[in-house]
Amino acid sequence: MTEPPAHQIAVEMAARHELEITGFHAARVDIYAVREIAAAIDDMLGKYPIALRGIAITDPDDGVGAVRGGSSETPRSKSRAIWMVLHGPTLATLVPPTGNAPPRRWLRRRRTADRPVYAAVVREFGCALEVAGDFRARQEAQRRLVTESLRGGADLAYSPLDPGPALVDAFTEVALYGDRAGKLAKALHDMLVKMAGAETTDLSA
Repeated sequence: MTEPPAHQIAVEMAARHELEITGFHAARVDIYAVREIAAAIDDMLGKYPIALRGIAITDPDDGVGAVRGGSSETPRSKSRAIWMVLHGPTLATLVPPTGNAPPRRWLRRRRTADRPVYAAVVREFGCALEVAGDFRARQEAQRRLVTESLRGGADLAYSPLDPGPALVDAFTEVALYGDRAGKLAKALHDMLVKMAGAETTDLSA
């Protein structure tokens, strides 16, 4: 039986990064979405290498049981193995209408929010970085956000009451926009990648 083209792209991506994958085999998984997932994973693991174990596309009806977080089979003395979990129905809403998907050459030149599937995967990768750092960045991020709030800084775009989403939002902003990201976003991004052990100085988008 011939595998769907989307699944073949996912298999090649998994082989490049030694990942496990699940949920990509379903015929309803759009090839555009899989190309964008593969592009985002190639970019993110190239810049922020972490112990990513696998990627799952889940659907409430398919019974996939992957859960974001550390693998229970990985000893705590070693790097944590992390699953990225992407919600299939949500991804489907981000795919352009049939026949309107941008050409692959265009996709290679664009990494901003006008690529919603790519941006969604980048955001989920930010969540994976939080797991890789055992959520240690949250305390430092909250201190920074509270300080900025007390100063009344105009750059305060993130709530000091919820440092987890603030870190992920900031990471996503920097990963998508590079040097065009805000100063505070860059500071929170650096906290997150440092705690995850995936430091990078490449802010180009």
